[in-house]
Amino acid sequence: MNSTSDTKSAVKDPKKEIRRLPLGIKLSFGIGDIASNLFIVTTGMYLLYFLTNVVGVDPALAGMMLLFPKLWDVVSDPIMGAISDVTHSRYGRRRPYLLYGAIPFGATFFILFIAPGYRTEFANALHISLLFALGCTAFTVINVPYASMVPEMSDDYNERMSIVSFRMIFASIGALLAGGLAMPLVAAGGGGTAGFRFMGAVFGAAIVVTCLICFFGTAKAPRLSPKKEMPPIGEQIRIALKNFPFVMLMASYFLQALAVGVMMAGFIYYVEYAMNLPVTAMNVAFPIFLVTGILFIPVWLAVGKRLGKIRSYRIGLVFFTVMMGSLFFTSPSLLWLFYVQIFLAGIGFSSFQLFPFSMLPDTVEYDQMQSGLRREGVFSGMWSSGQKIAYSVGPPIVGFALALSGFVKEGPQPESLSVGVRVIFCLFPAAMILLSFLPFHKYTLTEQEFDRVKAQIAEKSR
Repeated sequence: MNSTSDTKSAVKDPKKEIRRLPLGIKLSFGIGDIASNLFIVTTGMYLLYFLTNVVGVDPALAGMMLLFPKLWDVVSDPIMGAISDVTHSRYGRRRPYLLYGAIPFGATFFILFIAPGYRTEFANALHISLLFALGCTAFTVINVPYASMVPEMSDDYNERMSIVSFRMIFASIGALLAGGLAMPLVAAGGGGTAGFRFMGAVFGAAIVVTCLICFFGTAKAPRLSPKKEMPPIGEQIRIALKNFPFVMLMASYFLQALAVGVMMAGFIYYVEYAMNLPVTAMNVAFPIFLVTGILFIPVWLAVGKRLGKIRSYRIGLVFFTVMMGSLFFTSPSLLWLFYVQIFLAGIGFSSFQLFPFSMLPDTVEYDQMQSGLRREGVFSGMWSSGQKIAYSVGPPIVGFALALSGFVKEGPQPESLSVGVRVIFCLFPAAMILLSFLPFHKYTLTEQEFDRVKAQIAEKSR
């Protein structure tokens, strides 16, 4: 009797001590993800196109060259997370990387879109591949510590969802800027190689500015002190892989990120070769998709608080899957239907932006219950590694699909290209999201379970 009563009391106590973060800190933290999404979306949507249609590299070769840099992330992301876990600084464990990494991050983005002038396709592709690897490393230095800030700023189940909602709103704004302004900036810069160079300069400057805003605006955000000693990184990863909720969540998110990575890389080809629209139509289609995603984040936040994160996320994924699959059948003559489907797909995509990133911090407490350690950085690093690998596989998959469908660098495209683009842009993402339900079905870290985990942590710390 007494034991049960004590457990219930322990479960309730954390909720009485909820500290809501000031609006200014949430806004500043969210703005930091503009930089990350300028990099993710621009490279995910346009780097393959830059290689194939501007630099003149075969799509299969271009796709493979964009894959290899991401293999480095398998190693670098967990290492960066472990480094940030033990970083001693007057700015905390995570924030100094926003300050010192801002300029290198922006600079590497800029040089990535300076077209090389080598005589062979392979040399040009290799040059950009190496620069992409450098850019991915700069991204890791910024993004992994940044993502690790969420579980430090609050230990409340729903307050974390609120913090992440601000992050995802600005992430969507960054993606919107990348998807909607990239090609107009290319055109404003004169098109071709000069245009992409101009776009790289503008977005590179924006990356630096938004990282610095995040650094200065989160100066008063709650943070934890670093541990004096941590187990070796290999042992930490092995311990993390025993965290069942984390493994199931990461496995499902990897498949979903793979779907989104293919969708991003294939979007411009679907617009041009399946819907028979000019490339400039991306300036309409992609903003519709992302603006919808931004507008519906508060809606999903309210739904999540009412129905729970897990159930709400399942609803959003089903909606997204149905809409992506339906685009396979859309005729170029039904342009209005295409835009309606993109709008509805954006509603489902909005849930993908919010829920997994608010579930990830909850798995940190589960790890703390098991290991007694606070290792936000390692978990964020492993998560980021999986995310970037999934996104990076997107361009190679699209590149091979284009090659198999008969894509030619010059002249009219064969009819088979339209079918191939529809399969890779519509059906492949839908299939991956459906597959992701298998591991996600086993993720059961509900709010009630999370409170029990926190109660056990409190009990052990007495």
